[in-house]
Amino acid sequence: MTASHSEQLEHLMAEYRKQFAEVHETQRRLQEISCTVAAPRQTVAVTVGHGGVVKDIKFPTGAYKRMTPTELAGAVLKAITDAQQQATREAAEVIAPSLPPGVDAQKLFSGEIDIQSLLLPEPQLQDATRDAMNIRD
Repeated sequence: MTASHSEQLEHLMAEYRKQFAEVHETQRRLQEISCTVAAPRQTVAVTVGHGGVVKDIKFPTGAYKRMTPTELAGAVLKAITDAQQQATREAAEVIAPSLPPGVDAQKLFSGEIDIQSLLLPEPQLQDATRDAMNIRD
């Protein structure tokens, strides 16, 4: 291997290590997401993590005792929904720097963007490159 190839390989390995570390850090930050939303009058407080997973539900006061089951269910569901939306916004902020320019992280997380549309097309290799890499169709 020539010095040029060796330098190129080292550069590629350094770039890979950098990207790997960035992905690891992004994953760590996503796992740390925790959003708590309290309903009016502190009837219920809901905590969700990344992906909207409900981690905790608390009733900080006795206000829930004065609610009908339907009112309480509505308060719990609204707090869950609000906490999930907050967690989604936080996750979008974490992932946004990793996305290609022009990709809206909020739309990506909400499912408004087709993930496959973000993939690059398969590169077309020149004949000389195909020969050097021993690629046959």
